[in-house]
Amino acid sequence: MSQNVTVAAHSKSTVTFPVQTISHPQVWWPYQMGAQPMYTLDTTVSGGNSTHEQFGIRTITTALVGKAPSAPDGVRQYSVNGVPFVVRGGGFAPDLFLRYSSTDISRQVALLKNMGLNVIRLEGHLPPDDFFQQMDKAGMLIDSGQQCCDFWETPGTATATMNLLTLSAQTIGENERDHPSVFTYSWSDNEPSAAVETAELKGFKAADFSQPIISSAEYKSSPQLGASGEKEGPYDYVPPNYWYDTSHFDSGDDRTNAGGSWGFDSEESAGDTVPTLDSINRFLNASDQAHLWQNPDFNQYHANYETGHGGYKFGTLFTFDTALTNRYGKWTDLASYVQEAQVQNYENTRAQFEAFLDHSTNAAAPSTGTIYWQANKGWPTLLWDLYNYDGDQAGSFFGAKKANQPLHALFAIDNNTVTLDNLSGTTQSNVSVEAKVYDTNGKVLDDQGVNGLSLAPQQVRNAVVKPKVPTSTPGNVYFVELLVKQDNAIVDRNVYWQPTRQDAVNWSSTLGNPQATMTTYADLTGLQSLAAAKVSATATTTSAAGPDGADRVTKVTVTNTSTTPTVGFFLRADVRRGTASGGEQAGDNQVTSTLWDDNDITLWPGESQTLSVTWKSADLKGATPVVSVSGWNVGRFDVKA
Repeated sequence: MSQNVTVAAHSKSTVTFPVQTISHPQVWWPYQMGAQPMYTLDTTVSGGNSTHEQFGIRTITTALVGKAPSAPDGVRQYSVNGVPFVVRGGGFAPDLFLRYSSTDISRQVALLKNMGLNVIRLEGHLPPDDFFQQMDKAGMLIDSGQQCCDFWETPGTATATMNLLTLSAQTIGENERDHPSVFTYSWSDNEPSAAVETAELKGFKAADFSQPIISSAEYKSSPQLGASGEKEGPYDYVPPNYWYDTSHFDSGDDRTNAGGSWGFDSEESAGDTVPTLDSINRFLNASDQAHLWQNPDFNQYHANYETGHGGYKFGTLFTFDTALTNRYGKWTDLASYVQEAQVQNYENTRAQFEAFLDHSTNAAAPSTGTIYWQANKGWPTLLWDLYNYDGDQAGSFFGAKKANQPLHALFAIDNNTVTLDNLSGTTQSNVSVEAKVYDTNGKVLDDQGVNGLSLAPQQVRNAVVKPKVPTSTPGNVYFVELLVKQDNAIVDRNVYWQPTRQDAVNWSSTLGNPQATMTTYADLTGLQSLAAAKVSATATTTSAAGPDGADRVTKVTVTNTSTTPTVGFFLRADVRRGTASGGEQAGDNQVTSTLWDDNDITLWPGESQTLSVTWKSADLKGATPVVSVSGWNVGRFDVKA
């Protein structure tokens, strides 16, 4: 298309071309639901400049659905290309000093997709266009929006300020409008005033920004945009069964810190996340490491240093450690503390994501999305992250990854039933689910299953199996193992360690607070008495292209070889730099470019699981690769890779 235009000096002119219709367009989808085709638009002004832009064709719609006392205006739900989906996201933080690296973003995209997240939330500090281009290509959705708690929330009403807001919104809209990854834009904690809303919506309209705009990240409303249908919180420790609660909510207008898996929660988590020992050794000095396991009251600089504990304070790990002590028992050194913390982080993060999938079928107040606060941090951290600044993949990472498997069975801990979900973009047929219940001595207490299941894309099926769970067992703990098979091959293994005495939340003291006040903690201390398991492993490495520039793939087969019915609990594998003799190099020897298909696994005697991991050979720095294997009741050992 072309036309001749006359533009007078010192003026501008808008050039409008006829609408062009693309027949049978290739449609852009989030990565789990389909492909990400991109179209290109080139423009050239004769004798002037040219542009080269890409865009994707897709349709985003949103509505307020359901209605319950907890959500009188309904809850926010999104659909892409007419297909409703459950948002499973994380808050994304830029580098602390706003240093931008395209290579670093590529690595983080690989981590996010490896966990099965489908959304990241940006709160202000919008990154360069390269960031959005990478998300377009990756099929990662972006919930874009404003920063809380700063000038933009209460800017005043001066005419110059209103003009600035309009121009800012127009610039944001122009930068984001053609990126198919951007599916919504929202104000943060507080809704805009009428004047601010008018000024900014004027700017978005001038930019022809067509994505849904939401009035608040909390359960609030504004004059033009109406009810947000979103809520926030919690931010500090809550037990796993907190996430399954649907009957409690804050009576305030914003519904903040309002219980578990109902509605759309724009930011929430159980607070502190303890990295692996490898990562801890990279950023905590000896003194801080000693305080980490010996002094819960200590203000850790990397946990948002603040004075004291309790209430809205995050400087210490006091609330997390109190739960850890009561639920799993006292630790004896840094290594045992870190091991317990990995298990608690795993079970809690898994529960958050699984609860929102499980309750997405609720009619009155469906759970339509959860955004973990946060996916990452702009510096090394002990608070709010699924992976650390160095890419460390601790228990929280693999708990999220397990919950977000594309074809997955979960144990709903509110009613002890099994839910099956299909998060892919295609129908999954010939699926079977088996649920086995064990006591801590390895005795099988129940074994049930169902065959011949079929699930449509994004379908969630509740109560496909109802295993019989005990009211008392040795050590007051039992295990539930879920095996999903498709065409007789295991595609998903999910293991729970359950207390016969569950956590009990004191809801009257909890509502409106960023963490749970507990009446009773679950008793999982029986895990301390697990017998030592015998585990073997083999590993083979080949050259192969993988995500994020990986050029090696290692297959690690882990087998529980115990001759007694002893569980191998929470087994972890790591790729490391080794020596010529096959052992590990001294010092920081972990290969950090790894992306695993599973980890932190649990096996019973005779069971075996092959883990696949991609990584970059340059990370070896000339060394020989080895794989270390360790676990809750298994000492660490190495195998050549």
